Amino acid sequence: MPYSLVGGHALGFDLARLARGRQAAAVLRTALTADVADLGAWADQHPGAVARSGWLRVAARADERAATVRSVLPLAGAAVEEAVTTGASTLLRRLETSLLGDTHALDHFVRHELLDWTWIHAGPMSVQDPVASAAADVLSDAAVSGFLGDRLDPGVRRAMVAPFLRADLPTRDETASTGMGRLDRVLGRLADGDEEIRAAWRRVVDENRLRTAEWAPAMHQASWAVSMADRLRLACDAQLAGVIAFQLAGLTARDAAYGVWNAISGVLQAVVIADLLPATASAVLLRPWHLVYGEGPVFGA
Repeated sequence: MPYSLVGGHALGFDLARLARGRQAAAVLRTALTADVADLGAWADQHPGAVARSGWLRVAARADERAATVRSVLPLAGAAVEEAVTTGASTLLRRLETSLLGDTHALDHFVRHELLDWTWIHAGPMSVQDPVASAAADVLSDAAVSGFLGDRLDPGVRRAMVAPFLRADLPTRDETASTGMGRLDRVLGRLADGDEEIRAAWRRVVDENRLRTAEWAPAMHQASWAVSMADRLRLACDAQLAGVIAFQLAGLTARDAAYGVWNAISGVLQAVVIADLLPATASAVLLRPWHLVYGEGPVFGA
Protein backbone atom coordinates (compact mmCIF):
# COMPACT_ATOMS: atom_id res chain seq x y z
CA MET A 1 0.00 0.00 0.00
CA PRO A 2 1.40 3.45 -0.87
CA TYR A 3 1.64 6.13 1.79
CA SER A 4 0.25 9.57 0.96
CA LEU A 5 -0.49 12.96 2.49
CA VAL A 6 -4.22 12.35 2.25
CA GLY A 7 -3.78 8.99 3.97
CA GLY A 8 -1.59 10.20 6.81
CA HIS A 9 -3.68 8.22 9.29
CA ALA A 10 -2.63 4.95 7.58
CA LEU A 11 1.05 5.85 7.78
CA GLY A 12 0.47 6.78 11.41
CA PHE A 13 -1.12 3.38 12.05
CA ASP A 14 2.06 1.65 10.89
CA LEU A 15 4.44 3.97 12.73
CA ALA A 16 2.45 3.78 15.97
CA ARG A 17 3.03 0.01 15.99
CA LEU A 18 6.78 0.21 15.40
CA ALA A 19 9.28 0.36 18.25
CA ARG A 20 11.10 3.32 16.67
CA GLY A 21 8.07 4.86 15.03
CA ARG A 22 8.65 8.12 16.91
CA GLN A 23 12.05 8.50 15.26
CA ALA A 24 10.65 7.98 11.77
CA ALA A 25 7.74 10.33 12.48
CA ALA A 26 10.10 13.10 13.63
CA VAL A 27 12.17 12.78 10.45
CA LEU A 28 9.05 12.91 8.29
CA ARG A 29 7.70 15.92 10.21
CA THR A 30 11.00 17.66 9.54
CA ALA A 31 10.84 16.88 5.83
CA LEU A 32 7.24 18.08 5.69
CA THR A 33 8.18 21.70 6.36
CA ALA A 34 11.63 21.74 4.70
CA ASP A 35 12.74 24.67 2.57
CA VAL A 36 15.46 25.08 -0.05
CA ALA A 37 18.15 25.86 2.53
CA ASP A 38 17.28 22.73 4.51
CA LEU A 39 17.56 20.59 1.39
CA GLY A 40 21.01 22.01 0.71
CA ALA A 41 22.16 21.21 4.25
CA TRP A 42 21.02 17.58 3.98
CA ALA A 43 22.41 17.19 0.47
CA ASP A 44 25.82 18.35 1.74
CA GLN A 45 25.84 15.38 4.13
CA HIS A 46 25.03 12.76 1.48
CA PRO A 47 27.11 9.64 2.28
CA GLY A 48 27.86 8.75 -1.33
CA ALA A 49 26.50 6.06 -3.60
CA VAL A 50 28.85 3.29 -2.44
CA ALA A 51 28.11 3.58 1.28
CA ARG A 52 24.42 4.05 0.65
CA SER A 53 24.10 1.01 -1.62
CA GLY A 54 25.47 -1.16 1.18
CA TRP A 55 22.92 0.20 3.65
CA LEU A 56 20.10 -0.31 1.19
CA ARG A 57 21.02 -3.97 0.66
CA VAL A 58 20.89 -4.57 4.41
CA ALA A 59 17.64 -2.60 4.69
CA ALA A 60 16.08 -4.61 1.85
CA ARG A 61 16.81 -7.88 3.67
CA ALA A 62 15.31 -6.48 6.88
CA ASP A 63 12.29 -5.21 4.98
CA GLU A 64 11.66 -8.68 3.56
CA ARG A 65 11.36 -10.04 7.10
CA ALA A 66 8.59 -7.59 7.97
CA ALA A 67 5.07 -8.97 7.65
CA THR A 68 2.76 -6.91 5.48
CA VAL A 69 -1.02 -7.03 5.38
CA ARG A 70 -0.88 -8.50 1.88
CA SER A 71 1.35 -11.37 3.02
CA VAL A 72 -0.65 -12.33 6.11
CA LEU A 73 -4.24 -11.62 5.07
CA PRO A 74 -4.70 -15.18 3.73
CA LEU A 75 -3.96 -16.36 7.29
CA ALA A 76 -6.89 -14.45 8.81
CA GLY A 77 -9.28 -17.40 8.86
CA ALA A 78 -6.68 -19.75 10.29
CA ALA A 79 -5.75 -17.15 12.92
CA VAL A 80 -9.31 -16.93 14.21
CA GLU A 81 -9.69 -20.72 14.21
CA GLU A 82 -6.40 -21.13 16.07
CA ALA A 83 -7.48 -18.65 18.74
CA VAL A 84 -10.91 -20.25 19.18
CA THR A 85 -9.86 -23.91 19.19
CA THR A 86 -6.50 -23.78 20.96
CA GLY A 87 -6.33 -20.42 22.67
CA ALA A 88 -3.08 -19.73 20.80
CA SER A 89 -2.54 -16.34 19.26
CA THR A 90 0.58 -16.68 17.11
CA LEU A 91 -1.21 -15.97 13.85
CA LEU A 92 -3.33 -13.23 15.38
CA ARG A 93 -0.15 -11.58 16.59
CA ARG A 94 1.18 -11.62 13.03
CA LEU A 95 -2.01 -9.92 11.87
CA GLU A 96 -1.73 -7.29 14.62
CA THR A 97 1.83 -6.37 13.67
CA SER A 98 1.58 -6.63 9.88
CA LEU A 99 2.22 -3.34 8.09
CA LEU A 100 0.21 -1.56 5.44
CA GLY A 101 3.35 -0.31 3.68
CA ASP A 102 7.06 -0.97 3.43
CA THR A 103 10.32 0.91 2.98
CA HIS A 104 9.66 1.41 -0.74
CA ALA A 105 6.37 3.10 0.11
CA LEU A 106 8.15 5.23 2.71
CA ASP A 107 10.84 6.31 0.24
CA HIS A 108 8.17 7.22 -2.35
CA PHE A 109 6.31 9.20 0.30
CA VAL A 110 9.40 11.27 1.07
CA ARG A 111 10.30 11.96 -2.57
CA HIS A 112 6.91 12.36 -4.21
CA GLU A 113 4.63 13.54 -1.41
CA LEU A 114 6.67 15.49 1.14
CA LEU A 115 9.06 16.86 -1.50
CA ASP A 116 6.54 17.10 -4.34
CA TRP A 117 7.47 20.75 -4.82
CA THR A 118 11.04 19.84 -5.82
CA TRP A 119 10.11 18.10 -9.07
CA ILE A 120 10.66 19.77 -12.44
CA HIS A 121 7.97 18.98 -15.02
CA ALA A 122 8.10 19.23 -18.79
CA GLY A 123 5.06 17.72 -20.46
CA PRO A 124 4.83 14.03 -19.48
CA MET A 125 8.40 14.04 -18.17
CA SER A 126 9.47 14.94 -14.65
CA VAL A 127 12.76 14.93 -12.80
CA GLN A 128 13.65 15.86 -9.26
CA ASP A 129 16.01 18.74 -8.64
CA PRO A 130 19.49 17.18 -8.06
CA VAL A 131 20.00 18.85 -4.67
CA ALA A 132 16.52 17.78 -3.58
CA SER A 133 17.19 14.23 -4.79
CA ALA A 134 20.34 14.01 -2.65
CA ALA A 135 18.46 15.47 0.32
CA ALA A 136 15.67 12.93 -0.25
CA ASP A 137 18.24 10.13 0.02
CA VAL A 138 19.32 11.45 3.42
CA LEU A 139 15.75 11.94 4.64
CA SER A 140 14.59 8.56 3.36
CA ASP A 141 17.52 6.74 4.96
CA ALA A 142 16.88 8.41 8.31
CA ALA A 143 13.17 7.56 8.18
CA VAL A 144 13.87 3.98 7.11
CA SER A 145 16.31 3.52 10.01
CA GLY A 146 13.43 4.21 12.39
CA PHE A 147 10.88 2.30 10.33
CA LEU A 148 12.95 -0.89 10.36
CA GLY A 149 14.17 -0.26 13.90
CA ASP A 150 15.57 -3.30 15.64
CA ARG A 151 15.32 -5.42 12.49
CA LEU A 152 18.42 -3.53 11.35
CA ASP A 153 21.91 -4.12 12.62
CA PRO A 154 22.49 -1.33 15.19
CA GLY A 155 25.59 -0.11 13.37
CA VAL A 156 23.74 0.18 10.06
CA ARG A 157 20.77 1.85 11.74
CA ARG A 158 23.00 4.51 13.30
CA ALA A 159 24.90 5.00 10.04
CA MET A 160 21.68 5.55 8.09
CA VAL A 161 20.49 8.34 10.37
CA ALA A 162 23.92 9.96 10.86
CA PRO A 163 23.88 12.21 7.72
CA PHE A 164 20.48 13.59 8.75
CA LEU A 165 21.81 14.40 12.21
CA ARG A 166 25.10 15.85 10.91
CA ALA A 167 23.18 18.51 8.99
CA ASP A 168 22.45 19.92 12.46
CA LEU A 169 18.98 21.22 11.61
CA PRO A 170 16.18 21.31 14.19
CA THR A 171 14.26 18.04 14.20
CA ARG A 172 10.50 18.41 14.51
CA ASP A 173 9.96 16.06 17.43
CA GLU A 174 7.40 16.46 20.22
CA THR A 175 8.67 19.96 20.96
CA ALA A 176 7.74 21.32 17.50
CA SER A 177 4.42 23.11 17.14
CA THR A 178 1.98 22.23 14.38
CA GLY A 179 1.07 25.91 14.15
CA MET A 180 -2.50 25.28 15.34
CA GLY A 181 -2.92 26.04 19.03
CA ARG A 182 -5.85 23.77 19.82
CA LEU A 183 -4.19 20.88 17.95
CA ASP A 184 -0.98 21.38 19.94
CA ARG A 185 -3.00 21.30 23.15
CA VAL A 186 -4.62 18.02 22.16
CA LEU A 187 -1.24 16.51 21.31
CA GLY A 188 0.31 17.75 24.55
CA ARG A 189 -2.50 16.33 26.64
CA LEU A 190 -2.30 13.02 24.80
CA ALA A 191 1.48 12.78 25.29
CA ASP A 192 1.08 13.34 29.04
CA GLY A 193 -1.13 10.26 29.41
CA ASP A 194 -0.57 8.01 32.42
CA GLU A 195 -1.78 4.49 33.22
CA GLU A 196 -5.24 5.77 34.14
CA ILE A 197 -5.57 7.54 30.79
CA ARG A 198 -4.21 4.52 28.89
CA ALA A 199 -6.79 2.33 30.60
CA ALA A 200 -9.50 4.86 29.73
CA TRP A 201 -8.58 4.80 26.04
CA ARG A 202 -8.70 1.00 26.01
CA ARG A 203 -12.03 0.94 27.84
CA VAL A 204 -13.64 3.57 25.63
CA VAL A 205 -12.53 1.82 22.45
CA ASP A 206 -13.83 -1.53 23.72
CA GLU A 207 -17.17 -0.09 24.87
CA ASN A 208 -17.72 1.64 21.53
CA ARG A 209 -16.60 -1.21 19.32
CA LEU A 210 -20.16 -1.81 18.07
CA ARG A 211 -20.14 1.76 16.71
CA THR A 212 -16.89 1.29 14.80
CA ALA A 213 -18.73 1.30 11.47
CA GLU A 214 -19.47 5.00 12.01
CA TRP A 215 -15.78 5.87 12.06
CA ALA A 216 -14.84 5.23 8.41
CA PRO A 217 -17.55 7.44 6.83
CA ALA A 218 -16.81 10.23 9.32
CA MET A 219 -13.06 9.97 8.69
CA HIS A 220 -13.72 10.01 4.95
CA GLN A 221 -15.73 13.22 5.32
CA ALA A 222 -12.97 14.79 7.39
CA SER A 223 -10.26 13.75 4.92
CA TRP A 224 -12.27 15.09 1.99
CA ALA A 225 -12.76 18.41 3.81
CA VAL A 226 -9.04 18.58 4.63
CA SER A 227 -8.22 18.07 0.96
CA MET A 228 -10.71 20.68 -0.23
CA ALA A 229 -9.44 23.20 2.33
CA ASP A 230 -5.81 22.67 1.29
CA ARG A 231 -4.81 21.45 4.75
CA LEU A 232 -3.27 18.15 3.70
CA ARG A 233 0.16 19.04 5.08
CA LEU A 234 -1.25 20.25 8.37
CA ALA A 235 -3.37 17.12 8.67
CA CYS A 236 -0.41 14.86 7.89
CA ASP A 237 1.70 16.75 10.42
CA ALA A 238 -1.05 16.17 12.98
CA GLN A 239 -0.98 12.42 12.33
CA LEU A 240 2.82 12.21 12.52
CA ALA A 241 2.87 14.30 15.70
CA GLY A 242 0.11 12.01 16.94
CA VAL A 243 2.42 9.00 16.55
CA ILE A 244 5.00 10.73 18.74
CA ALA A 245 2.39 11.65 21.37
CA PHE A 246 0.87 8.14 21.22
CA GLN A 247 4.20 6.52 22.05
CA LEU A 248 5.16 9.14 24.64
CA ALA A 249 1.89 8.36 26.39
CA GLY A 250 2.99 4.74 26.74
CA LEU A 251 0.33 3.36 24.41
CA THR A 252 1.46 0.18 22.72
CA ALA A 253 1.46 -1.51 19.35
CA ARG A 254 -1.33 -3.75 20.59
CA ASP A 255 -3.35 -0.67 21.61
CA ALA A 256 -2.91 0.70 18.09
CA ALA A 257 -3.90 -2.59 16.48
CA TYR A 258 -7.03 -2.91 18.59
CA GLY A 259 -8.47 0.49 17.79
CA VAL A 260 -6.86 3.13 19.99
CA TRP A 261 -4.85 4.56 17.10
CA ASN A 262 -7.94 4.92 14.90
CA ALA A 263 -9.76 6.68 17.71
CA ILE A 264 -6.90 9.14 18.27
CA SER A 265 -6.29 9.60 14.56
CA GLY A 266 -9.93 10.55 14.07
CA VAL A 267 -9.74 13.09 16.89
CA LEU A 268 -6.70 14.74 15.30
CA GLN A 269 -8.33 14.89 11.88
CA ALA A 270 -11.48 16.42 13.37
CA VAL A 271 -9.52 19.10 15.20
CA VAL A 272 -7.62 20.06 12.03
CA ILE A 273 -10.85 20.63 10.10
CA ALA A 274 -13.23 21.50 12.95
CA ASP A 275 -14.49 24.67 11.26
CA LEU A 276 -15.64 22.84 8.13
CA LEU A 277 -16.62 19.39 9.38
CA PRO A 278 -20.34 18.55 9.61
CA ALA A 279 -21.55 18.22 13.20
CA THR A 280 -22.50 14.56 12.79
CA ALA A 281 -19.03 13.54 11.60
CA SER A 282 -17.38 15.72 14.22
CA ALA A 283 -19.44 14.06 16.97
CA VAL A 284 -18.35 10.59 15.81
CA LEU A 285 -14.65 11.43 15.60
CA LEU A 286 -14.47 13.44 18.83
CA ARG A 287 -16.61 11.04 20.90
CA PRO A 288 -13.65 8.95 22.17
CA TRP A 289 -11.79 12.07 23.33
CA HIS A 290 -14.77 13.41 25.24
CA LEU A 291 -15.35 10.01 26.87
CA VAL A 292 -11.70 9.79 27.96
CA TYR A 293 -11.12 13.40 29.02
CA GLY A 294 -14.54 15.02 29.27
CA GLU A 295 -15.64 18.23 27.55
CA GLY A 296 -12.49 20.15 28.42
CA PRO A 297 -11.42 23.54 27.05
CA VAL A 298 -8.74 21.96 24.88
CA PHE A 299 -10.89 22.48 21.78
CA GLY A 300 -11.21 26.19 22.36
CA ALA A 301 -9.77 28.77 19.99
